Amino acid sequence: RQRQAAAASPTFGRGLSSEAAPGPHPWLAIAPKAPDTLLPHERVLTFLAANTAAGRLSDVATDWTHLPTDKQAEGMEIILQTHLFAGFPRTINALATIHQIGVDTSPSAPSSWKEETWDPKGWQTAGEEACNFIYGSAYPKLRKRMESMHPLLNSMMVEHGYGRVISRSTLPLRLRELCVVSVLAGQNVAPQLTSHLRGALRCGASPEELKAVVDQTYLAWGDDQQAMASATFESSQRVGQGGRYAL
Repeated sequence: RQRQAAAASPTFGRGLSSEAAPGPHPWLAIAPKAPDTLLPHERVLTFLAANTAAGRLSDVATDWTHLPTDKQAEGMEIILQTHLFAGFPRTINALATIHQIGVDTSPSAPSSWKEETWDPKGWQTAGEEACNFIYGSAYPKLRKRMESMHPLLNSMMVEHGYGRVISRSTLPLRLRELCVVSVLAGQNVAPQLTSHLRGALRCGASPEELKAVVDQTYLAWGDDQQAMASATFESSQRVGQGGRYAL
């Protein structure tokens, strides 16, 4: 059965009150079944990541209005990290969208999304640790390949990407990687998707959680991208933890 990307939501531009989110997210009723370990708000975050990357601003608005207020710091963090995998313009537009709706700035609101200490050496160390953890035995090969393509790419990937952004304490690596998978699944980047599928497992995601995130690709990206994401997932499952890494 051919599936198309879900129709854009008409909720863009509605105000957001400080009350609880307005019922379950509509995609939760139509998305493929997920294990109970993938909590409803975590799945909404994976929707938010995909819609940010796909430029679906009406659906970014829907995601935001269905995210509990006490999870907004996590939502901000997911949008922020998406610039690493889909570019600054999509991230900027998504942030503008949620600010138009409303971001909780009350004294009791989590403010961790705002916080940073200037620490390039610390970012370098944290980036090396996070990247090594996510890529496992493929980490040395990854660093050599990035260095060979451009030395600055290698240093920016570690210091900025994995150190300054991915290592921020607002979110655990498991949830970050599930959202990265949601972003990469729609972009026809099988090598990177394969690497982050395996990285998500190392960070504590289960195969069932990953399958649920991959199986919902069509909602934001459409049927063609769903087919490619599913094929990549199946291929990564066949290769297994001890096999070849696509870098």
